[in-house]
Amino acid sequence: MKKSLLAFVLSLTIVWTSNGQERKTCATDEVNQEAIRNNPALLQQRDQLEQYTSSYIHNHEGQRTSDGTILYVIPVVFHIVHNYGPENISDEQIIDAVRILNRDYQKDNADTVDVVPAFTNNIADIQVEFRLANIDNHGNCTNGIDRIVSPLTMNADDNAKLNPWPYQNYLNIWTINTFSSAHSGAAAYAYYPGIGGSADGVIALYTYVGSIGASSVFNSRTLTHEVGHCFNLAHTWGSTNQPGVACGDDGVSDTPETMGWTSCNLTASVCNPPIIENVQNYMEYSFCDVMFTEGQKTRMHAALNSAVGGRNNLWQQANLVATGTDGSPIQTCAPNTDFEADNITVCAGATVNFHDLCWNGNPTSWSWTFPGGTPASSTDSFPAITYNTAGTYDVTLTATNATGSDTYTRTSYIRVSGPPSDTIPFSESFEVAGTFPGTDGFVVNPDGGTTWSRVTTAGSAGVASIRINNYTNVSGQVDQWVTTGLDFSNVTLPSLTFKVANAQRNSTSADELRVAGSNNCGRTWNYRYTKSGASLSTAGIVSSSFTPNSSQWRLETVNLNPFALKPNVRLMFENTSDRGNNTYIDEINITGNIVGVDEVEEVQLGFALYPNPTAGSTTVQFLLNEGHIVQLDVTDITGRIISHIVNSDLAGGLHEYNLQIQSPGIYLVDLTVAGKRHVRKLVVSE
Repeated sequence: MKKSLLAFVLSLTIVWTSNGQERKTCATDEVNQEAIRNNPALLQQRDQLEQYTSSYIHNHEGQRTSDGTILYVIPVVFHIVHNYGPENISDEQIIDAVRILNRDYQKDNADTVDVVPAFTNNIADIQVEFRLANIDNHGNCTNGIDRIVSPLTMNADDNAKLNPWPYQNYLNIWTINTFSSAHSGAAAYAYYPGIGGSADGVIALYTYVGSIGASSVFNSRTLTHEVGHCFNLAHTWGSTNQPGVACGDDGVSDTPETMGWTSCNLTASVCNPPIIENVQNYMEYSFCDVMFTEGQKTRMHAALNSAVGGRNNLWQQANLVATGTDGSPIQTCAPNTDFEADNITVCAGATVNFHDLCWNGNPTSWSWTFPGGTPASSTDSFPAITYNTAGTYDVTLTATNATGSDTYTRTSYIRVSGPPSDTIPFSESFEVAGTFPGTDGFVVNPDGGTTWSRVTTAGSAGVASIRINNYTNVSGQVDQWVTTGLDFSNVTLPSLTFKVANAQRNSTSADELRVAGSNNCGRTWNYRYTKSGASLSTAGIVSSSFTPNSSQWRLETVNLNPFALKPNVRLMFENTSDRGNNTYIDEINITGNIVGVDEVEEVQLGFALYPNPTAGSTTVQFLLNEGHIVQLDVTDITGRIISHIVNSDLAGGLHEYNLQIQSPGIYLVDLTVAGKRHVRKLVVSE
């Protein structure tokens, strides 16, 4: 049924579950409505396109051309926005996503046999083929996959639509790790023609692209749905409400009025009984979407022939030649060099494994240089390099194939820690210039923006502290301050205290502060403290940039017991911005029980009996850091030996022995390690 689509009413994103899987939905209605609110002139574009569409439908509706001929070829570019996480999906997953688009838009999907009789004669071959671009927007060779390293892959919105290629020449598809809280329930969204401007195209979670790799068959038709929006299709219920709430219409003559479905009800007939609703449509939320209709095909063809949004230029022969999608032989491109290491902060003497992440073209040879590493160079694709000396080191890779080569250097990429430079007790008030970030401490600032820094505008006791400026930072940005190395080798019950000051910008802002520790030079982290939003705030809501007064500081205490007796410990203060307000840290103090060498050995030995008391059976447990000669005996209280358990050279590691003592009484379990004696009393009850 045909109705005007000019009135875009906000449709909230929903999430539902099917067969034990969470399925996220489409935020297209929300973003298009927001764009129109911000720029009402866009409604004129929509009106122009709807007038053209109405005329096009009048002239073409009912003309079936489903003979397998491709009428429109669409150049496509995928922008993979990643920060070296799982969101850096493979070329194979992208190629699979294009395969699925072509299958669904050309009616080659085998599951059309499942379409209910009411619609079997109306399944449309859209006659569109999607091809990955082979020439980029600057005339260079491309495989149609553009990889962009950015922390904006997290908490993404239009701000993550980096490096857009002209939408009149390419269909842009961005993939990201997570959406921001505004669209946290979304799998993807797209703009209707004429709405998105430079943000025109599709943005999708990396787990909803293709059917392989990080995605699944269950999520594989998300792009089919979203590209339908790019070609001016609405949701079948008209995008005027959440599905299942009220009957609506999408402006297409052969998709019956429906309220929208979040389940596969193949006999659905609610809005105009006994008319069956097209629950199996790709523009539904039904889990069983397998088809477009002939009416939707005509509407998409109208969008592809209209100048609104530039869709009419995508498939022109001149553009296909310019984008390398005209059917000419595919060029092999020179590689764009990239790489990563399995660890970038390690202790001296550690080995780091490097991985080639080259893209755009597959390299056939590699030339690495590793200043400070052993070996200092390599021609392997995945070299393993040992770093024996503390310092910060660059890594360079030149990747080559028959077409060309490319060189990339990651500056100060590998950080190697030596012995600890501070002891416990430790304190830092930041009052002395030059003490931050510490003797061998450092700041991690992956986006190169505003990060942790010493300021002299606020202090809990003096005038100085450190601050992270969340007021101007990008939402989702993560910044870390890693302290100097600290010697906990003679410390038990270690504890951290610090002063924090923070304000929320508004009631929903949720800047997050976390504190972690590492006893392996930052290879892994143990998070000990997390607060965000209102729980982090010490000053309520402050709408302007926050500077605390003396009463707006709070003392925090953090248990550091996992790091007791460890010889080289680093702490990390990590801020994740929600673009709320500023966070300040001051008056850091680390304390604990300082013990002697013998006490340390006793604690590390972990010599224990369990259960104790016992009815006759107990387990003796102790831990050796390395191999030692060990003697283990059981005596009565007079010193008479009841049993010799061990008298031999034992390897390092955990050792356990079961003791069976039948007679009630008090006994002594006598353990001698490397000539040092340790005794535990054992009580055997009746």
